Amino acid sequence: MRVFGRPPAIGADSLGIHPLDSQKETAVNKAELTSALAMRTKMSKADASRTIDALFDDKGIIAGELKKGAKVQITGFGNFEARKRAARMGRNPKTGGTIQIKASIAPAFRAGKQLKMALNGKR
Repeated sequence: MRVFGRPPAIGADSLGIHPLDSQKETAVNKAELTSALAMRTKMSKADASRTIDALFDDKGIIAGELKKGAKVQITGFGNFEARKRAARMGRNPKTGGTIQIKASIAPAFRAGKQLKMALNGKR
């Protein structure tokens, strides 16, 4: 049974084509992620949804820690951190005029070694 409901292209395996190599971009939405978590952990979909919200919501654990200035490290998966972006000059694409872009703090994710190895088919 496929977890996210997107079968690979017909004959993709026999042709040596990896599903991620296709031009069309695929994304897993929150409902699909919730269903996959519920199925894998044998918890209810409601509990899985609350778990995902607790972690990833804008008021969730990860966002809360980033707002405090902490780095969130998930061994084998990756690191979430808040990076400061300096004020800079930019261009208004409509008028071509120069504009001042304010300093900001942006969330960033850096993949861990095990995640990189899983994506590259190693191990």
